[in-house]
Amino acid sequence: MKEHAEKETASGTGALCQVCKEKVPKYTCPGCERKTCSLECVQEHKKQYSCTGKRDRTSFVKREDLSHKTLISDYKLLEEVERIDDVAKRSQPPVPRRQLPAYLKSLVYQATCRGVDLRLVAPGMKKRKYNTTRYDGRSQTLSWRIEWRFQTDVSPQQQQGDTIVRHNSRVHEQNILQTILDEHLQHLFQGETPRCEVYMRQEGLPANEAALLPVDMSSTLGAFLKGKVIIEYPVLLCITKKIPDK
Repeated sequence: MKEHAEKETASGTGALCQVCKEKVPKYTCPGCERKTCSLECVQEHKKQYSCTGKRDRTSFVKREDLSHKTLISDYKLLEEVERIDDVAKRSQPPVPRRQLPAYLKSLVYQATCRGVDLRLVAPGMKKRKYNTTRYDGRSQTLSWRIEWRFQTDVSPQQQQGDTIVRHNSRVHEQNILQTILDEHLQHLFQGETPRCEVYMRQEGLPANEAALLPVDMSSTLGAFLKGKVIIEYPVLLCITKKIPDK
């Protein structure tokens, strides 16, 4: 009789251990909610039902079933998700840096040594394709490609009007800028050489904050480029009121 009464008493419901079917259950599995009476039955139910013994924290919980423990569990779940996400981001392999040919590495290094922030565009782009700037290891000097843009009847702020583009393939860094410009002006203007104002776009600024830097034509090319950001090679804007002979 005593044994029968023990079996009938399980939290007042008359339920028995769902594994051995003999004793009053003492434990409720957080994962599958099956009731067991001992450690042996707990282990057996995990094997039998492939249960982890952990509550599915992503399962739906009715409003009336919410408790303080449920809220704490959900809060900890969110913390774990945030931590795992942070660890995953930190564990990502670094993005491989673009490998430059040896001569371009040397070019960027030598420009940096001279105070010039030389930035190269992706292979295949027009400025990379036509860039003839080179470092001569024997003389230890840089020779820059220069693009000249001659514009007429326009202010430097407008940057519109007739444009003639000329290039120097390689200009020694110690050459005077005015001397280089005069050669182009003599070629473009058959008569009197006009007065010309020269500017260079300031690189590294947002598109809506574009600015033009006046060029000191009495300085050497290397001295002017020092402290500047250059995308592949310098592009100089020359403003003149006189229309050149095309």
